[in-house]
Amino acid sequence: MPGALVQLTRRLLALALISIAVAASGAIEPDWELQDEDGTLQVFTREVDASPFLEVMARVQINAPLARITEFLGDGSGCAEWRAMCRSSQVLEEVSAEERYVYLVLDMPWPLTDRDMVIHSQTRLDPDSSSAIVNLRTDSSRHPPGDFVRAESVGQFILRVLPDQQVEFTYIMHTDLGGDLPPESVNARLAESAMNDLKRLKALAEG
Repeated sequence: MPGALVQLTRRLLALALISIAVAASGAIEPDWELQDEDGTLQVFTREVDASPFLEVMARVQINAPLARITEFLGDGSGCAEWRAMCRSSQVLEEVSAEERYVYLVLDMPWPLTDRDMVIHSQTRLDPDSSSAIVNLRTDSSRHPPGDFVRAESVGQFILRVLPDQQVEFTYIMHTDLGGDLPPESVNARLAESAMNDLKRLKALAEG
């Protein structure tokens, strides 16, 4: 496991151990619309002002310790096994254990041109909910455009420690894939893609 994730895991585990109680899952805001569910895995979407692309939120409970899950999240130095659309990934700059810039190439189905983006990742710990929150936002100034269509994205990964070595993982993402790609074709596959990604993550962590 990369050094930064080791530090994060140790800090979050210590945080969880000293918490008096585990906070209940956050309530789902009414503008989120449930698209699919499978056991403890749920996928929602909602509209975003001034964007034709939907925002997606997927949440799952994983029966594995936090350290096991962070192994599969990765640190950006290579594609995480659970991310189906990831073609390549590399860390451009590691500012600190909690902050980095990652260059990511997305594998789009033929005949579409692959997309790329630069993700600025910042992690913070929330003692009140025994959670680690990874804020993700693109910053195209960190890498010049090349052979790919530049995409823009904003989102979060939230890892919340539960009793009995369980972790609740929440994935929230809004992405504008750019180019002339019809938004309706992206929106139609959004929930299925998120569901499949989190199923892979759950299977890897619990395997």
